[in-house]
Amino acid sequence: MSDTASFNRRSKERVFCGLPMEFEGHPGNALDINEHAVFLVLSLTSHSIPVGKKGILTLELNGQKVEEKVKVARVTDAGLSIVSVEETSIFPQLIDQSRSGLKHIHHTERETIAHFRGKFSADIWTEFYSMQEGKASGRLYRLDFTNVVHVASSGIAMLLLLEAENDGGIVLCNCKKEVMKELSQLQVPGIDISFFHDRVVDTDHQFVVTVEKGHTGQDVVTVRIARMFDYNCRNDFANIYRSRSKKSIFVLDFQDTYHVGKAAFGTLLLLNQHIRGQHGEPARIINCSSSVRQKLLDMKFDRYFTIE
Repeated sequence: MSDTASFNRRSKERVFCGLPMEFEGHPGNALDINEHAVFLVLSLTSHSIPVGKKGILTLELNGQKVEEKVKVARVTDAGLSIVSVEETSIFPQLIDQSRSGLKHIHHTERETIAHFRGKFSADIWTEFYSMQEGKASGRLYRLDFTNVVHVASSGIAMLLLLEAENDGGIVLCNCKKEVMKELSQLQVPGIDISFFHDRVVDTDHQFVVTVEKGHTGQDVVTVRIARMFDYNCRNDFANIYRSRSKKSIFVLDFQDTYHVGKAAFGTLLLLNQHIRGQHGEPARIINCSSSVRQKLLDMKFDRYFTIE
C-alpha cells in the first residue's frame, strides 16, 4: 500500500475517545476522534461559538497537560467539530491510546484474566509486563483476544516469554480467524499455549432492560449495564435507547459492572446527545462501584449525567 493510500485510509478512521477537554473556556468531552479532527460534546449550548473560530484545545495526555491549536469546522446543538491546525497534531496519539493495549485485567488466587485490544505488539510491552509483575510462577493466564486485530512478531515473542517464565499455562480466548493464522506458529508440541472459543454465551456484555411508568406518565427505562461495558456493547446499547419513546427517562444501573472501557464513554455521550435532542432530563447513573464511579468523575461525566 502506498503512503498516500495508507494516509487516506487512516484519516477516515474514527475511534470513541470520551476524554475531557476544554476549548477556550468551554468544557466538554471528545465523542470521537480521527487524525485531524475531534467532535467535542459540550456540557452547555455551543451556539455562541462561531464556525471558523480559532483557539486552543486543552486536554491531558499521559498525565501531562497539552494544548492543540484548532479551528471550529462545524457547530451543532450537541457540540463542535474541531480541526487541528498544527503541523504535527497530537490527535494520532489519542487514537493509538484508544485503540490498542490492555483493556482490563482481573487476578484471582490462581488465575489472571486479561482483555486486550487492537494491535498486540511490543508497543504494549509495559502493560503486558505489568500483568505478571509480582505474580508467582504457576498461574494460569487467560488472555481474551476478542478485540485484537493483529498480532505482530514481537507479540508472539511476548507470549513465548510468558510461557517460558510461567508453569501454569496460557489460554488465548476468542481469536479472530486472521489472528489465529498469525498465532498458528504457537500450535506446536512443547509450547503450553492453548486456544479456546466461548462466544456462544457472552454474559459479560448483556444488558437487562425494564420499563415502568413514572409519576408523570413517562416511560422510565432502567438499563442494567453489562458487566463489561466496552466497544462490544455499542450496538446493543444504542438499540436500547433508540427504540424507546422520545419522552423516556433513563436510569443506568451499574451494580454488575466491573469494567467501563473508553468506547463506552463515547457510547454514553451518544445517549446524552439523544436525550438532549429530545429536550429530556439527564439520565441517572446509580449503583456504581467506587472504582467505576471514580472513573466517571475523572472523565467529568457528571457534566452530562446525574451520578448517584
